[in-house]
Amino acid sequence: MNDFREMWGKRFFHYMRELQQYMQYIFTGHLAIVLVFAIGAGGYAYSEWLKEVPLDFPAALLTALVIGGALVYSPPVTLLKPADIVFFLPLEKQLPDYMKKALKWSKVSQMPLPLILFIVALPLLSATETASTSVLLWLAVFVVILKWMFVETEFLVHFARSGQGIWQDRFIRFIISGLLIYFWLSPYFYIIVIPAIALAFYMAYWRKQTASKPFPYEHFISLEQNRMMRFYRFANYFTDVPHLKGKMSRRAWLGMFMRPPEFGKTMSQAFLIRRTFLRTDDIFWLWVRLTAISVVATYFITIPVAILLFVAALAFASSIQLIYALRSGDEFRMDRLFPEPKAYRTNAIRQTVRGVQWLQAVFVLIIGFVSFGVSITTCLLFIVIVVVSEITIRFTKEKQS
Repeated sequence: MNDFREMWGKRFFHYMRELQQYMQYIFTGHLAIVLVFAIGAGGYAYSEWLKEVPLDFPAALLTALVIGGALVYSPPVTLLKPADIVFFLPLEKQLPDYMKKALKWSKVSQMPLPLILFIVALPLLSATETASTSVLLWLAVFVVILKWMFVETEFLVHFARSGQGIWQDRFIRFIISGLLIYFWLSPYFYIIVIPAIALAFYMAYWRKQTASKPFPYEHFISLEQNRMMRFYRFANYFTDVPHLKGKMSRRAWLGMFMRPPEFGKTMSQAFLIRRTFLRTDDIFWLWVRLTAISVVATYFITIPVAILLFVAALAFASSIQLIYALRSGDEFRMDRLFPEPKAYRTNAIRQTVRGVQWLQAVFVLIIGFVSFGVSITTCLLFIVIVVVSEITIRFTKEKQS
């Protein structure tokens, strides 16, 4: 293939088809229920808070920090593959055409997040009378322009330094974008000329740094592989991803939960499953994240019905995903040398998931006492998590072999 534009088109088509393949497992009815209740409860709490927010609340500063943080993380999406380091060399003069397509997609795909945060900030800015309608409309234009420039700037930094100093670059752009947004929302909006000029010189500097440098294929290929691997790990929470490379960590600080095995007394499958849960990064951090979300939601959501439904949905999500994660895996295990009845492994998985879900219920119960005090709602939070988890554990079907 001698046309890089055609190559980008085919790769983009394959990339979107792969995303769609996994998204149909991610955005299921269960996740939709969780999102509906989370957005609904959060929106209600936000609207109630806006009724009491004082006029001197630093809305401009908060908006600048939040949107500025969303703007600076702008990694390029190149869709490069390991073989490109060889096959792209004869056609390297056409590489800019390929990169223009890649950067255009990077800008478009990363635009929604800062715009959503801008929309969320609008009621706060209006409630505190921070800016007029025209000022806010121009701010939306600035957000789009800044995101467009930041994607290209981060690409230039990766090009010039092969990723070295990228977080320093993001910090500098965070300061510049924060000042731009803050000054625009302040009475002294004309001061934005200073950070605007600084940003222009900053982009020009990095563009000059790349003028005489060869394209760092290895770095961008590694960057793309790491990006896709993060997506695969996320998708693996909902379905099996065949080409996912898992990572194991010892986590010695959790050794208290693993008693040393004793010959003839330790249930081998229970020991194996518990250790798999504690040492497999994807499985362990999945449970930690969902538990943390439940705990945070219990603290902030003050509507009893909403929080009960929310923790119930997350308890279901935690239980079913842990069960499927612990069942999956076709790699060789030492227990296959001395096979035990399948029921032993099934019971071990259920016991492990049951134990960690009880722990999740205890964490939510503790925060429930802080938010609701000694009340029926606090007790129901604990009961709901335990009951939903137990029902999920008992009625989740066995994996078909």
